[in-house]
Amino acid sequence: MKDFELKFSGLALGKHQFKFETNKTFFENFQDRGLEGEIIHYGAISFLVDLDKKENLLVFDISFTGVVTVTCDLCLDDLRKKVNGSHRILGKFGDEDQWREEDVIMIPPKEHKVQMEDIFFELVILSLPSKLVHEEGDCDPEMLKKLNEYNLGGEVETKEETDPRWNALKDLFKDKK
Repeated sequence: MKDFELKFSGLALGKHQFKFETNKTFFENFQDRGLEGEIIHYGAISFLVDLDKKENLLVFDISFTGVVTVTCDLCLDDLRKKVNGSHRILGKFGDEDQWREEDVIMIPPKEHKVQMEDIFFELVILSLPSKLVHEEGDCDPEMLKKLNEYNLGGEVETKEETDPRWNALKDLFKDKK
């Protein structure tokens, strides 16, 4: 996507600032990437990139804020979630096989731009909580009713007997007290 190209060639050494905006189309481009791409349906996020261009290194300080729409894990209804965060990524010039470090991207020596869309998408995904649910009382009441029906009211009966060998081991510890 040309909208998310950060062209660094021709920039003087030092600090530069770039602003990027995402919309529904941005997230639609990730839909064919399997489960990860289906997490976010759409969103509007502003990214601010502070680039510090050095002789042999690019330092990207990325901050973002916005709102995304995801599926609630409990009721499967749409859930609007605020996202924000900041992250530092280093851009090193060299061959891809040379480095395998976290938070480091390798930039081929003759490259003059960095495609930021994958970086932005991954930062947003990582900023989401592991459990995506509505605030209490905001979930779809019909779906919650169905869940309770199928879950037997949340009560699960267990009639599991303890193995008698464990009881013998418990008796060993009674003497120690």
